[in-house]
Amino acid sequence: MWGELRGDRATGTITGDRSDGDRGRLATKRKKHTAYLIAVYQKRETVRVYAVMDQTAELARAQVDALATGAMRVEIVGALSRNLARQLALTPGQMLLV
Repeated sequence: MWGELRGDRATGTITGDRSDGDRGRLATKRKKHTAYLIAVYQKRETVRVYAVMDQTAELARAQVDALATGAMRVEIVGALSRNLARQLALTPGQMLLV
C-alpha cells in the first residue's frame, strides 16, 4: 500500500514511496450533506417541519417544494447537527417529518 515515509525537519516536508501503483491519481472527496429543517405552512393546519438531508439548502427546499401544493408556504428554518442526523438515520435525499 504505502511505502516508507521520510520527513525533513528543516523544511517541514514529508516524502514517501507509494507501492500501490496509484501515482498521480487523486482521491475524490465525498460531497458533504447537511440535514436542513424546512417548515411547511398551510391555512388552518399546524406547521409541519421536515428534516431533509441534501448538499445545499436550495436543493433541500426544492425537494419539499416539489411535494407542496400552491396553497402551502415553504421556508427553511434551521439545520440539525451531524450527530442528531446520524441518530435519526437520515440518508442523502431523504425527507423525515420531525
